[in-house]
Amino acid sequence: MNEHKKENRREERQVKFRVDEAEYEKLSYLAEQQGMSVPNFVKSKAQGTRLRNPKVEIEGAKEIARQLRYYNSNLNQLVKWINTNKTIYEPNELQAMEQQLSGIQEGVKGLWEQLSR
Repeated sequence: MNEHKKENRREERQVKFRVDEAEYEKLSYLAEQQGMSVPNFVKSKAQGTRLRNPKVEIEGAKEIARQLRYYNSNLNQLVKWINTNKTIYEPNELQAMEQQLSGIQEGVKGLWEQLSR
């Protein structure tokens, strides 16, 4: 009754190796940059997989998303307000509002360009 349990894994063999703390920290940092766990990162490198650096680091992407939400919120508020009140403004005032909208559009465009690099 002392049978070995067979694990349900795709790969049958396991490879283990040891690293010192500095090497592990470096592997951990590199894996984090790729959005991977250390074991998956090491396996990918051992198999010769070419890993690309992400276009935007995670914290940078979060900041860009925050800025996009800010611009989107402002843009929606301005458009709604202008459409509701456009009959009470002079053409020059509407033109100033249009310039504000253009500024917001440029901000959004700049953020998208950062994401697509």
